[in-house]
Amino acid sequence: MGWGTAWRLARRGLDWRFRGLRLLLVCLVLGTAALAAIGTLTGAIERELASRGRVLLGGDLQFTLAQRAASDAEMAAMRALGTVSAGTRLQAMARLPQGDDVAVPVELKAVDARWPLYGALTLENGRKAGAPTGMTAWIAPGVADRLGVTTGGKLRIGDALLTIGGVIADEPDRLSEGFSLGPTVIVSPEALAASGLVQPGSMIRAKYRVRLPAGGAAVDPQALADAFTARFPVAGFEARTRDKASPGLDRFVGRMGQFLVLVALAALSIAGIGIGNGVSSYLEARRGSIATLKILGAESRDIARIYLLQMAVASAIAIAAGLLIGVATTPLLGRALSGLLPVEAGVVIDAKALLLAAAYGALIALTFAAPPLVRAREFPAMALMRARVSPLRTRWRAALRTMGLPVGLGLAGIATLAIATAPQKELAA
Repeated sequence: MGWGTAWRLARRGLDWRFRGLRLLLVCLVLGTAALAAIGTLTGAIERELASRGRVLLGGDLQFTLAQRAASDAEMAAMRALGTVSAGTRLQAMARLPQGDDVAVPVELKAVDARWPLYGALTLENGRKAGAPTGMTAWIAPGVADRLGVTTGGKLRIGDALLTIGGVIADEPDRLSEGFSLGPTVIVSPEALAASGLVQPGSMIRAKYRVRLPAGGAAVDPQALADAFTARFPVAGFEARTRDKASPGLDRFVGRMGQFLVLVALAALSIAGIGIGNGVSSYLEARRGSIATLKILGAESRDIARIYLLQMAVASAIAIAAGLLIGVATTPLLGRALSGLLPVEAGVVIDAKALLLAAAYGALIALTFAAPPLVRAREFPAMALMRARVSPLRTRWRAALRTMGLPVGLGLAGIATLAIATAPQKELAA
């Protein structure tokens, strides 16, 4: 019997309401949807990080120094590259001006008038703003909540009495700043000097962001950064470029995405037990049809072809439905994470993630549907006919020998695919 004849028999025997195969459908839909959603969301975050590199970094280049400001020669070298915005970060304590005992640890960020070089600061009232001037400060919502202050109020940091100009809704370069021990307070260099916190030995980090002429489209920012640090080899500069605006966040997103994919794959593998049980029940209900086909001359491989095609159709429909659910779920997950991570807006189609989810779903379905299919093809016709009065005896040794190849190949394919597509091979292995 050829594949064409097997397909015609499979199509006639398939119940398009999928009675008996609904367990297979549910397990595959849920597992594939989880894999598709995780892969698509991870890709959307990574692409958004790459496309917003300038905004996240605050420039095309960033040079950081610990516990000191740049010298005149170093500043001149940076200005030769493009427009420079200088800033300083340090830990501080914010208090109410009346000397209240309540103090809030904050990340004090002093920026000059050119900040931000890319993007804009957004306040809670929707107003776009740049760097604060004089003794004005932009404060993060955490400061406002803990001290009970709002726009127009006062707070004291060190010796400086600051007026709150607004509460920050979106800080353009927040994700590239790294770990902080408290919410942000943004002030001017004059306010930082008035605070008296910058003294010899103060734990400060001076950051210099550079905007290249015309966005630096025709130059390699990494080459410029390497040349600059080579010019000042003992200065202690830490250089970043717009292509790696937040390497820590990139690593976190990649590893978390890979971890979630492995968790979803493990869950799908466990669901494979349900797939195997569902296929077994389905074939058990069609025992009479299998016996009739064998009596009419169908060989064991013909039986395997017919029901393999039926499993393939049901699996393909389940995988397609899972992919659609995964794609539809991604915007909802992105909206929920928008306050924490940058996510590409709208419906995202990530071909690589969807193909990977479909491949995992197909391999799981094949691996766990193989044992009941092998058992069905091995039973002789008369034994199937007598099964109602005399239970079928499973020839386990022969069945195990026959099932070993497809199950082993399926598991090997899943493991190989997981390791080959993982950014961190050691974690996947």
